[in-house]
Amino acid sequence: MALVLPQLDNSEYAVGWIAALPHERAAAEALLDHRHAPPQNKHTKDDNIYSLGSIDGPNGEHNVVIAGLPPGRYGTTPAATAAAQMLSSFPAIKFGLMVGIGGGIPSNDNDIRLGDVVVSKPEGTFGGVRQYGVRKATDHGFEERGSLNSPPRVLLNAMGALQSKHERELSAIPSILEAMYKENSLMAKPRQGPGYIYQGTNNDRLFHPDYAHSASKKDCSECDSSKELAREGRSDQDPYIFYGTIASGDEVVKDARQRDLFLDCLCFETEAAGLVNDFPCLVIRGICDYSDTHKNDRWQRYAAATAAAYAKELLQITDAAEVQSSPEARKIMHELQEIKSDTNKIVLNIKQQHLDRKRERIFQWLSPLSPSARHSESREQRVEGTGIWLLEDPKFFDWSSEIPKFQTLCCYGDPGVGKTVISALVIDELKKRAVSRPEIGLGFIYCDYRDQEEQTTENVLGAMLKQLLERLSEIPERVLTLYEERTNHGKQLSSTDATDLLRMTCSHFSKIYLILDALDELKPRDLWGLLKCFRDGSASIQIFITGRPHVGGTIREYLKTEQSITIEARESDIQRFIEYEIGGPNDIEPKAMDKQLRTEILKKIVDSAKGMLVRAILQATTIRDREESLKTLPSDLGEAFAGTMTRIERQVKELSERAGKIIAWTHFAERSLTIDELLCLLAIRDGDTSFNSRGIPVRETLLNCCHGLVVIDQETSTVRLVHYSLDEHLREQNQILGLTKAQWHSKIARTCLTFLKFPSVSAREVPEQNHRTTRRLLSYAATKWGHHLRRSEGLPDAPLELAKEYLNTGLANNVLSFRLFCERMDPYLYTESLFNDVLPVHIVAFFGILRIMVDPVSTAWNLDIKDGNGRTPL
Repeated sequence: MALVLPQLDNSEYAVGWIAALPHERAAAEALLDHRHAPPQNKHTKDDNIYSLGSIDGPNGEHNVVIAGLPPGRYGTTPAATAAAQMLSSFPAIKFGLMVGIGGGIPSNDNDIRLGDVVVSKPEGTFGGVRQYGVRKATDHGFEERGSLNSPPRVLLNAMGALQSKHERELSAIPSILEAMYKENSLMAKPRQGPGYIYQGTNNDRLFHPDYAHSASKKDCSECDSSKELAREGRSDQDPYIFYGTIASGDEVVKDARQRDLFLDCLCFETEAAGLVNDFPCLVIRGICDYSDTHKNDRWQRYAAATAAAYAKELLQITDAAEVQSSPEARKIMHELQEIKSDTNKIVLNIKQQHLDRKRERIFQWLSPLSPSARHSESREQRVEGTGIWLLEDPKFFDWSSEIPKFQTLCCYGDPGVGKTVISALVIDELKKRAVSRPEIGLGFIYCDYRDQEEQTTENVLGAMLKQLLERLSEIPERVLTLYEERTNHGKQLSSTDATDLLRMTCSHFSKIYLILDALDELKPRDLWGLLKCFRDGSASIQIFITGRPHVGGTIREYLKTEQSITIEARESDIQRFIEYEIGGPNDIEPKAMDKQLRTEILKKIVDSAKGMLVRAILQATTIRDREESLKTLPSDLGEAFAGTMTRIERQVKELSERAGKIIAWTHFAERSLTIDELLCLLAIRDGDTSFNSRGIPVRETLLNCCHGLVVIDQETSTVRLVHYSLDEHLREQNQILGLTKAQWHSKIARTCLTFLKFPSVSAREVPEQNHRTTRRLLSYAATKWGHHLRRSEGLPDAPLELAKEYLNTGLANNVLSFRLFCERMDPYLYTESLFNDVLPVHIVAFFGILRIMVDPVSTAWNLDIKDGNGRTPL
């Protein structure tokens, strides 16, 4: 009668045992103390074939599930699949044992022999298993892929107890094997091939790493014995047990030189890396070869048996109650997956932040310019439907086609005809095309006469490079390399670098569109530099340029062939704009308009605008005030500006004076002022001895008094005149809002000097970091007051006395402003010595203020005294 095996419920099994090869599984099955019937059921997607049983010990019985891998399938993926399927059918499993053979890594520190056992144990940063990959073509042959999770605590506790036991007495492995041979005689004396018994010291040969196996025979009978490494003999043939790191990967290592790159590990194997990160387990390996070319199958069965015997001895000492109280492996796997997922997200986030910061640094190095904000402002100025005529022009259609006849399209027009609005329209049109076509690159810049110092050839090219690189998923290696090379030597982007990078970047796109608005507002040197770069650039670049007609000759000189279109504010465009501004959705007083008046206003403005959109804008913002304005519409742009100035003067005194200061500061300032700086300057009054923040005007309504002549540049947060043509108009005037230019310079100089004499500004302490505006104002006042005073020194009320008071307080009382002046006076030769030696006479000489130099009080100054760089005032 056949023996009836007990059949347990799947939930009663707590130990999962993975044995990849048939002889590894045979050894595991042979060491079970009791065999159980096959499982009653399995998960529908579980393909494993199981052997069930139990192992007894003084600390309780352990029910074990054994699974192997399909024949011919080994490696991390099949092992992971087997473990996952096992847990789907046996949900109560607490941990796993990965038991089988491995290739030894003998060293001076670890005299590993064939048949010895290696057990994964956490060491340092490694959790007991270290993942590797064999590289196909490298100097070192191995690619690190990280370390994996530690074994579960219940197994570490048992392993520690077993190590302590082996300090007192020998391992039970030999006796466990003897019992196995007694119960399974065929394993000791197989019908063919080596059995599960010790294979003899004469078959345990370790050769020099450089000595390769003789290919004529499978075993090493013909290998040169003189190439063997001499090793001290052992007193018995019982296996030694080694604890440490196991190297795991999909590739079998068969090269001693590659093996010796991992001397900090104990052996190689090919399944554990698929388990330990997702399945809490311990890896146990019996050593069957030395991972070299002399590798053969002779020791595999014995090595599988010693590893299985250690696993049994470990379970025998493991507390069954502790196992039952341990969390289920499936739950641990889920938590590990969540942790892994969260960790991956954190790592990716950190990496992305690092990349973003580096990208930001690279972009800042390429250029400080950010044209996008200016583009948003220009888009807001355009009324829907205006400028469409350009997109329908055959020349634009050809230029923007897939195979254009001309590389360059220039749009010329007089001041105020709407060239910038046209540029914004073209940019938006090309942006729409590029949305679904990543192979199209787009870069643009709005040139501005007020930003000539910053809008250099290098910065303009760099700004367009940034826009092109933003469309790429990764910054090209050439850009990264050049950035590192230049910044390591403290160098900025040169025009040559920018040209080379632009040419290189072109290779990442099938076509690149570059739009340059108001090219004529650049300095001539920078304009020539840009055109030279475009001339030497790639044929895949399509260039769109707007500017005044006079720049056409220069463009044609550098870019031999170009198409041109004359820009005028078409009647239809002006009409759309006026309809939008007067009595339309943008009218602040839409009810103060009847149909007859609206029609009359439209006709009158359209007739008088003469193709100039700026004039139409100015008129539209004033005509709604009074119907009588229709009788005095200006006939040209200068008259339009003058009319607006007149309306500014007719405001209440407070508003007209404020408008005068705003326009004067915006027009006469030596550099562009931010809106915050302007607010602070307007708060300073003659005779003030400290800064009173309660005098700062309301930011939101500040510019209303200027009737549209001053606007905020959204890109830089600076204030500027509405158009270059207004700046030209003001330069031609003798007076601005009732004051001469010299009088305005005098007022500006007085404000600067008043600010410099504030105790909070002249003190030694540097202002707090959040007072950036204060620091910028201090820099402006300290380095520009003299220029404004020089331009007003012919006036009887010029603030000469205020300047003398400031200068005579000396370095000790004006540390910050004097230092900023010295840095500005000679930024390349600035030293602490120059700062300490600077005197009022040097400052006055630098600014060229003759009335102070010849003043009787000042004649006592020594005009021969030298500064820190050996220069005298003369």
